[in-house]
Amino acid sequence: MAQSFQPGIYKTTKFLPGHEAQVQPDMLVLIRTDGEFAPASVLLPNNNKYNQWFFAMPGIKIPATSFGWADSLIKLPHEGFYRLKKEFTFGEGGRWVENAIVQLGYTRAAEPILFIATRRSPLTSNTLWFSDKGVKVDLEGLDEMIEPLSWYQEPEKKVH
Repeated sequence: MAQSFQPGIYKTTKFLPGHEAQVQPDMLVLIRTDGEFAPASVLLPNNNKYNQWFFAMPGIKIPATSFGWADSLIKLPHEGFYRLKKEFTFGEGGRWVENAIVQLGYTRAAEPILFIATRRSPLTSNTLWFSDKGVKVDLEGLDEMIEPLSWYQEPEKKVH
Protein backbone atom coordinates (compact mmCIF):
# COMPACT_ATOMS: atom_id res chain seq x y z
CA MET A 1 0.00 0.00 0.00
CA ALA A 2 1.65 3.22 -1.15
CA GLN A 3 -0.17 5.40 1.35
CA SER A 4 0.27 5.44 5.09
CA PHE A 5 -2.67 5.40 7.48
CA GLN A 6 -2.49 6.41 11.12
CA PRO A 7 -5.01 4.85 13.52
CA GLY A 8 -7.68 7.14 14.98
CA ILE A 9 -11.01 8.75 14.26
CA TYR A 10 -11.49 10.87 11.17
CA LYS A 11 -13.97 12.80 9.09
CA THR A 12 -14.16 11.67 5.49
CA THR A 13 -14.17 14.20 2.65
CA LYS A 14 -14.29 11.76 -0.30
CA PHE A 15 -15.86 8.44 -1.22
CA LEU A 16 -13.71 5.36 -0.51
CA PRO A 17 -12.91 3.93 -3.97
CA GLY A 18 -14.63 0.59 -4.45
CA HIS A 19 -16.85 1.18 -1.39
CA GLU A 20 -18.74 4.33 -2.39
CA ALA A 21 -22.08 3.06 -1.05
CA GLN A 22 -20.67 2.48 2.45
CA VAL A 23 -18.04 5.22 2.88
CA GLN A 24 -19.08 8.66 1.68
CA PRO A 25 -17.98 12.23 2.38
CA ASP A 26 -18.83 13.77 5.78
CA MET A 27 -18.82 10.56 7.80
CA LEU A 28 -17.23 9.69 11.11
CA VAL A 29 -14.89 6.70 10.69
CA LEU A 30 -12.31 4.81 12.72
CA ILE A 31 -9.07 3.78 11.02
CA ARG A 32 -7.38 0.68 12.46
CA THR A 33 -4.00 -0.66 11.39
CA ASP A 34 -3.37 -3.35 14.01
CA GLY A 35 -3.62 -7.14 13.78
CA GLU A 36 -6.24 -8.38 11.36
CA PHE A 37 -7.04 -4.78 10.34
CA ALA A 38 -3.60 -4.30 8.76
CA PRO A 39 -2.42 -2.71 6.65
CA ALA A 40 -5.49 -0.45 7.19
CA SER A 41 -9.23 -0.83 7.65
CA VAL A 42 -12.04 1.66 8.00
CA LEU A 43 -14.77 0.98 10.58
CA LEU A 44 -18.13 2.72 10.56
CA PRO A 45 -20.00 3.94 13.65
CA ASN A 46 -22.43 1.30 14.88
CA ASN A 47 -23.95 2.54 18.12
CA ASN A 48 -23.42 5.33 20.60
CA LYS A 49 -23.44 4.75 24.35
CA TYR A 50 -22.66 7.45 26.89
CA ASN A 51 -21.73 9.88 24.10
CA GLN A 52 -19.06 7.55 22.72
CA TRP A 53 -19.18 5.64 19.44
CA PHE A 54 -18.63 1.92 19.11
CA PHE A 55 -17.59 0.92 15.61
CA ALA A 56 -18.82 -2.01 13.51
CA MET A 57 -16.48 -4.94 13.08
CA PRO A 58 -14.74 -6.29 11.07
CA GLY A 59 -14.50 -3.11 9.00
CA ILE A 60 -13.59 -2.59 5.36
CA LYS A 61 -10.02 -3.25 4.23
CA ILE A 62 -8.84 -0.12 2.46
CA PRO A 63 -7.97 -1.12 -1.11
CA ALA A 64 -4.46 -0.47 -2.40
CA THR A 65 -6.16 1.26 -5.36
CA SER A 66 -7.48 4.02 -3.08
CA PHE A 67 -4.35 6.12 -3.62
CA GLY A 68 -4.75 9.57 -2.08
CA TRP A 69 -7.77 8.70 0.05
CA ALA A 70 -5.65 8.80 3.24
CA ASP A 71 -4.75 12.41 2.48
CA SER A 72 -8.43 13.33 2.16
CA LEU A 73 -9.20 12.37 5.78
CA ILE A 74 -9.49 15.00 8.51
CA LYS A 75 -8.00 13.79 11.82
CA LEU A 76 -10.34 14.43 14.75
CA PRO A 77 -9.53 14.90 18.43
CA HIS A 78 -10.27 11.77 20.47
CA GLU A 79 -13.65 11.35 22.07
CA GLY A 80 -13.24 11.86 25.78
CA PHE A 81 -12.96 14.40 28.53
CA TYR A 82 -11.55 17.90 28.23
CA ARG A 83 -11.52 21.23 30.02
CA LEU A 84 -12.70 24.45 28.44
CA LYS A 85 -9.74 26.78 27.95
CA LYS A 86 -12.07 29.77 27.80
CA GLU A 87 -15.68 30.66 28.50
CA PHE A 88 -18.07 29.17 25.94
CA THR A 89 -21.30 30.94 25.03
CA PHE A 90 -23.95 29.46 22.76
CA GLY A 91 -27.57 29.76 21.70
CA GLU A 92 -29.76 32.24 23.52
CA GLY A 93 -27.93 32.81 26.78
CA GLY A 94 -26.12 29.49 27.15
CA ARG A 95 -22.81 29.83 28.96
CA TRP A 96 -20.21 27.40 30.28
CA VAL A 97 -17.38 28.80 32.38
CA GLU A 98 -13.65 28.53 31.71
CA ASN A 99 -12.13 25.29 33.09
CA ALA A 100 -15.49 23.49 33.01
CA ILE A 101 -15.20 19.75 32.38
CA VAL A 102 -16.76 18.68 29.09
CA GLN A 103 -17.03 15.47 27.14
CA LEU A 104 -16.28 15.55 23.41
CA GLY A 105 -18.37 13.38 21.12
CA TYR A 106 -19.43 13.39 17.48
CA THR A 107 -22.45 12.96 15.26
CA ARG A 108 -22.37 10.30 12.51
CA ALA A 109 -21.49 13.22 10.19
CA ALA A 110 -18.34 13.87 12.31
CA GLU A 111 -19.71 17.10 13.77
CA PRO A 112 -18.18 17.74 17.22
CA ILE A 113 -20.54 17.95 20.20
CA LEU A 114 -19.65 19.08 23.72
CA PHE A 115 -21.47 17.76 26.79
CA ILE A 116 -21.06 19.61 30.10
CA ALA A 117 -20.18 17.76 33.31
CA THR A 118 -22.92 18.11 35.91
CA ARG A 119 -23.01 17.29 39.58
CA ARG A 120 -26.56 16.14 40.24
CA SER A 121 -28.77 17.36 43.03
CA PRO A 122 -29.60 15.88 45.38
CA LEU A 123 -26.10 14.46 45.66
CA THR A 124 -26.47 10.67 45.88
CA SER A 125 -23.00 9.61 44.70
CA ASN A 126 -19.61 11.16 44.02
CA THR A 127 -19.95 11.10 40.24
CA LEU A 128 -20.20 13.55 37.37
CA TRP A 129 -23.09 13.13 34.95
CA PHE A 130 -23.11 13.96 31.24
CA SER A 131 -26.41 14.41 29.42
CA ASP A 132 -27.00 12.82 26.03
CA LYS A 133 -27.95 16.32 24.82
CA GLY A 134 -24.95 18.43 23.93
CA VAL A 135 -24.01 21.53 21.98
CA LYS A 136 -22.61 21.24 18.46
CA VAL A 137 -19.42 23.21 17.91
CA ASP A 138 -17.31 23.99 14.85
CA LEU A 139 -14.37 21.70 14.21
CA GLU A 140 -12.36 24.74 13.21
CA GLY A 141 -11.13 26.32 16.42
CA LEU A 142 -11.88 23.28 18.60
CA ASP A 143 -8.20 22.86 19.55
CA GLU A 144 -8.12 26.44 20.88
CA MET A 145 -11.29 25.78 22.89
CA ILE A 146 -10.51 22.54 24.74
CA GLU A 147 -7.58 20.79 26.41
CA PRO A 148 -7.52 17.02 27.09
CA LEU A 149 -7.84 15.69 30.63
CA SER A 150 -6.53 12.45 32.04
CA TRP A 151 -8.60 9.98 34.03
CA TYR A 152 -8.29 6.51 35.44
CA GLN A 153 -10.17 3.84 33.48
CA GLU A 154 -11.15 0.83 35.56
CA PRO A 155 -10.25 -2.49 33.95
CA GLU A 156 -13.13 -4.39 32.42
CA LYS A 157 -14.84 -6.53 35.04
CA LYS A 158 -14.83 -10.22 34.19
CA VAL A 159 -18.13 -12.02 34.67
CA HIS A 160 -17.61 -15.53 36.06
